[in-house]
Amino acid sequence: MAEEDGRLPEHARNAASSGARPTSSPLPASQSLRGIRALPPWWRSLPLSPAVVLPAVLAGVLATYWPALSAGALYMDDKFYIGNPLIRHPSWAAVRRIFGEVLAPSMVNGYYQPLSLLSVMLDFLDPAAQGGLLPFHRTTLLLHMLNVALVVVLLRVLFGNWLVGGLLGLLYGVHPLNADAVLWIAERKTVLSGGFAFGSMLLYVGYVRHAERVGRADWKRYGASLLLYVCALLSKPTALPLVALLLVLDYWPLQRLSRRTLLEKVPFVVVAGLSAVVTIVSQARAGQGGGTQVMNPLYLPLVMGYCLGLYLRKTVWPTSLASDYAGPQPFGPTNIEVLATVGGVLLVLAAILLSVRRTRAWLAGGLFFFVAILPTLGIIRFTSSIASNRSMYLPMVGLLLPLAWGLGRLWNRELGALKASSVRLILLGVGATLALGSARATRHYESHWSDSVTLVRYYLTLTPNDWKLHTRLGNEWIRRRDYEAAIVAFREAARLKPGWAENHLNLGRALFTVGNLAEAKQAFALALRQAPSDWRAHMLLGIALSRQNDLEGALREFRTASQIVPGNPVARHNVASTLARQEKWEEAAQEYRHTLRLDPNNGDARRALEEIGSR
Repeated sequence: MAEEDGRLPEHARNAASSGARPTSSPLPASQSLRGIRALPPWWRSLPLSPAVVLPAVLAGVLATYWPALSAGALYMDDKFYIGNPLIRHPSWAAVRRIFGEVLAPSMVNGYYQPLSLLSVMLDFLDPAAQGGLLPFHRTTLLLHMLNVALVVVLLRVLFGNWLVGGLLGLLYGVHPLNADAVLWIAERKTVLSGGFAFGSMLLYVGYVRHAERVGRADWKRYGASLLLYVCALLSKPTALPLVALLLVLDYWPLQRLSRRTLLEKVPFVVVAGLSAVVTIVSQARAGQGGGTQVMNPLYLPLVMGYCLGLYLRKTVWPTSLASDYAGPQPFGPTNIEVLATVGGVLLVLAAILLSVRRTRAWLAGGLFFFVAILPTLGIIRFTSSIASNRSMYLPMVGLLLPLAWGLGRLWNRELGALKASSVRLILLGVGATLALGSARATRHYESHWSDSVTLVRYYLTLTPNDWKLHTRLGNEWIRRRDYEAAIVAFREAARLKPGWAENHLNLGRALFTVGNLAEAKQAFALALRQAPSDWRAHMLLGIALSRQNDLEGALREFRTASQIVPGNPVARHNVASTLARQEKWEEAAQEYRHTLRLDPNNGDARRALEEIGSR
């Protein structure tokens, strides 16, 4: 086979080529000293221990993300994390509910993720969390820095070079595609799950190396790796492919793939299967209206090819960043952008296959990347977007594996007239330039997270026809009590998506708030045309009619709402109060009694009933 697949395991050859002590099969002294003698005195004395490399890398990550500590933007489903009363007030009862709602979670819009919810809840132990976002950003940033350290150590353990591992870890830590996971409070699950996954991989590699060194398995490391895998899945189920990623590492660089290593993964496979079932069922039953969408098999290859190309392009050239990306329209083989992107992926795949004749590195890195990102490629989709930056948090490590191997091979080589020390300086210079460029791009993206309106406006510059963003902007204006601005945003959302009743409801509420009852009624009527069984629309239309003293029309809408949701005391109370305004005292009293049966603590209904009784 290729020269790298000789007698020594590849991690030992890389360690020897970098001047580091190999973990197994030591080289002859003459060969191990040859690289050291080639080093100039100043380079030999350069400290490359983890005590120097790790602090330097983490300082770079901290400097890049320092503005994140003061970010004020809340985006999309943050309300399920920091707006939930049970999360805001930590208690053992809340913990039991978080872990107990396995198949039908009601505290989050989506799949079962108890450790992520618990992590946010623990932030509320800091009193500052009740009035600001600093505690949440601080925890997420610390977790991200820990993850960067784990990536550096993983690359060092696999390829034996602290400086190469540190340089690539820094690139990972400051890459703009990972910024959403750090800045977005609701994406605590991505950072937490990633940390457990990296820890599981590191323990697994330690288990393998221990077996190579002493000839027997260390089941404590194996068990700890399995436990961290479970924790990763309990944080976010996109860590599910980790069992396959361990097999990729067995293929390369560990080079131990066999029937025995397949059997070794059976406990991981069992855990993965249970997690997959829980994820699909809990997403479908999510208390906030979550759901799953299965991709049409005919479009799946095209969608997967486009997504892979988009992720690779954004990794190499991270511009026009958004939290989520919609597919180009029309999406199909007639679209030049789709064809070009898929064609680029096919060229990359061909180059990887050709490289197998010389090394397994690029194939293994490509497999790691593909397997890790597979859950987000559209086979089973939980959102309407086709791709998202946060999906790259774990898969990006796959791209680092062949780079770490390649840089390790170049580290002590002479290239033409360039001596090894010059090659190292060039590699360090290129790496530092890329890291600075990535940090600058991340800082620029961070600047949009100063507040929610600024962030949504930025996203709208990229996708001006995204009706969901206009809806989000309208809700942000409502929070700021700028109702006129909210009306403009909701009008645009309703224009772009007239078939969605919620857009008309949002517009009607804003119009009602500023006293424009005529247009508010029209908006509520349009909502009912799209969703005749929406009791909220009937209620809101009834309130608008009541304000205009159209009591018969209001009563009709309130009665309809109470029929749709017979257990809702508010609808029944509105029926009673409208009857009272019409001086239909007996009917009103009957409705007030019904209201009190549904809500015994309703003081208004009790007082109104007493007043009727005193007549």
